Amino acid sequence: MIPLTLELINFRAIPYANIDLNDVTIAAICGRNGAGKSSGFTMAPRFALFGDVIEGVSMDDLVRRGSQDMSVTFTFEHQGSTYRVIRTRSLKGNGKSTLEFQQQIGDRWESRSAEKIKDTEAVIRDLLNLDDETFTASSMIMQGKANEFTAKSAGKRKEILQQILGLNIYERLQEAARQRAAALHLDIEKAKDKLVEFDDRLRLKQQKAELLERLNQESATLKASLHSKENELKYQEELIRELQNKVEKVSELGKQLSIISKEIAPFDNEKEVLVAKLGRAEKILSREAEIISNTEEFYRVKNQITVLEVRQPGLERLVNELDLTEASIAKVNDEITPLDHRIRNVQQLLQSRELFATKAEEYNTSTLNLKQMERLAEQWEAIEKEILDVRALLSAEQARINTFRSLLQSEIKMLENKTSMLTDSNCIDESKAACLFLSDAQNAKQLLTRKQEELNGIDLKKLTALNESLNSLTLNQQGIGYDFAAYRALKLRIEELRPMAEEANQMQAKEELLESLQEQYKRLVNQLNELSLKQVNTQDELDNVREILSPLPELRKRLEALQAWSNLKEQIGAAREAKQSSAERIAAIDIELHKKAILKKEIEEERSLLLLETKALDSAALRLPVIQSELQQLRDRQQNITEQIGGLKSELTALEKDEQLRQQIAEELEPKSRAWSRFQTLIRAFGRDGIPALIIENAVPQLERIANEILGKMSKGKHYIRFETQRELKSRDGIQETLDIMIGDWTSERPYETFSGGEQLRIDYAIRFALAELLAQRAGSKVEWLTIDEGLGSQDAEHRGLVLESIKAVADRFKKVLVITHIEEAQAVFEQQIFFEHTDAGVEVKVA
Repeated sequence: MIPLTLELINFRAIPYANIDLNDVTIAAICGRNGAGKSSGFTMAPRFALFGDVIEGVSMDDLVRRGSQDMSVTFTFEHQGSTYRVIRTRSLKGNGKSTLEFQQQIGDRWESRSAEKIKDTEAVIRDLLNLDDETFTASSMIMQGKANEFTAKSAGKRKEILQQILGLNIYERLQEAARQRAAALHLDIEKAKDKLVEFDDRLRLKQQKAELLERLNQESATLKASLHSKENELKYQEELIRELQNKVEKVSELGKQLSIISKEIAPFDNEKEVLVAKLGRAEKILSREAEIISNTEEFYRVKNQITVLEVRQPGLERLVNELDLTEASIAKVNDEITPLDHRIRNVQQLLQSRELFATKAEEYNTSTLNLKQMERLAEQWEAIEKEILDVRALLSAEQARINTFRSLLQSEIKMLENKTSMLTDSNCIDESKAACLFLSDAQNAKQLLTRKQEELNGIDLKKLTALNESLNSLTLNQQGIGYDFAAYRALKLRIEELRPMAEEANQMQAKEELLESLQEQYKRLVNQLNELSLKQVNTQDELDNVREILSPLPELRKRLEALQAWSNLKEQIGAAREAKQSSAERIAAIDIELHKKAILKKEIEEERSLLLLETKALDSAALRLPVIQSELQQLRDRQQNITEQIGGLKSELTALEKDEQLRQQIAEELEPKSRAWSRFQTLIRAFGRDGIPALIIENAVPQLERIANEILGKMSKGKHYIRFETQRELKSRDGIQETLDIMIGDWTSERPYETFSGGEQLRIDYAIRFALAELLAQRAGSKVEWLTIDEGLGSQDAEHRGLVLESIKAVADRFKKVLVITHIEEAQAVFEQQIFFEHTDAGVEVKVA
């Protein structure tokens, strides 16, 4: 796999970047921290190919802050074809992701995507024959993770090596054999379970046949019992029907008695009303003279009340008039009190007129002084702005000179390190160094002199001129005479005087206001005196009217008492007529009641005889459900026996079929068992301890050879690597499959984990480069791309140079090698450099 282009939109800190790698072979990735170097060359390709695989970072966190949508487009060449992966993430709504996988056919792109994202990712993994872990561990040395392979457990190292060697096919073959064996094992176990099930059922065949015979005999006996019990039920039902008819007759007679009682009740009620009516009429007629006398007195009292009620509206008018007068007096008093208080305040204010005039004069003088000081402040601030501008230019020039001096010093130090190698090489004639390594040192010696001259000749004229300009501006500013503290104090004093100056300007208006308030106070006092006189006159008139109307309540009570006698006078004539008609109707009602009483007695006698005859109904009704229950039990038993007979017949028929099926299953079981045994043999052969273990044993020497070749260059031949693929078990006899790393020198061997950090890093690089080359040599899955992210920080200057030389030594084994580093002397080693620079349009990527 060879990367061609990488387009990033709102990915991490990168607004937009379009990176073209077609012409890049080996290059250093340069740029300040946060420019997006690691995001662009390590995270973005992994995200595009394998999705949400970056530990501790969710897909939403990859979207640039302040944006809603993000996309990565990664174009690469693989096995002679060009492919493109486009993966997007949107934060809108509940969040949405898309993945498009395309292959270039001629001048157009054809989709190779599946329906779902996870299925499309599977298509990509199948094409590359890699997952993210193997891809990263073999072709990327991540920042701070150079030991991504070596730091893993021995078992995990072996798994990664298996994937690099393409041994995943044996896992799939083993899984296929295991699935076939599991399917056969399931069929065999099902067949065994079936045989056991058939044997359990067939053992009951004889018992079921004997039970069928007994049930047939019991069924015949039950038929005779059912016939006898059905006849008994018919007799009992006929008896109950006759008794129920008599009960209905009793109920009918009871209804007739109820009707007669209802007919008698209205006559009794009417007679009671008539008797009461007759009594009232006789009572009214007995007091006729007294009724007439009281009625005459009623009309006399009524006339007196009418005369007095004519004066009632005048009383109400006087009450209302008195209430209005009192309300007006209260209102005037409410206006007088605050008005008096306001007059006193204005008078007190006018007494301080001279003080306000003095403060107003001081305010005007202070205002004129403030304007003069504001003009000085403007001049001071203008010079201050010029001073700030000169200081900014001075800082920028100083930073530029320091940066240029630091770069020259770093280059001089690197060139001095290379030049020192000429002395250490013991060459008699340094100018005739034969090897490429010493030739590079000879070139460094010539370049060293030029760099030292550049360092000594740095131009400081602009810096000196800016310092002089800054001193001149500072002297001019000090000569203005501007005092900020005095300016601030004067502004505060003006704010204190402003209210008093405003009051002094309003003194004439205050005198006019006082005259107006005093005139208003006189009007209100006169109005209050007039209302008080009116209040006294109205109260006298009201007392006089109340005295005249004082008898009215007693007269109304007397009239109310005489009202009943007036009403009785109108009832005297009606009472004479009611007395005669009531006596005649009472006599007729007594005759009708006598007839109803005779009929009621005859019905009661007939009903009593029927009640004696229906007493046997309860016992007969209790006996009926007993007979019905006994009959139902016989029928249920008969139904149960019939169902059992039918079920037994069906079961015996099924058991005969089971005997035939058992024979068939037993004949099929033997060939399935032989096939299952063969698949078990294949599972063991395809396992880790089988064919894959043999392949790894043959590949490890090649990995050791490549790793030792690279490690020898980095350690000057001091160290070598040896892999142990098997280890004896401590707890019991046997061999354990492993992948331990042993590092040796001229004296002994010891485990990788016992070396220092810097030594481990060189070992990590050697093994990672070897793994990358081994991966590149694999048939059908070449990853010809190596990325190293900030992996030189823990090395000293000498070993850093050895690591860089080793990187350049393995570069010809890959189509592209990218080294991300902030160390300037390391960047200078590479002829090609890729710069990440922030611009207004996004992140600009330049290849130099």
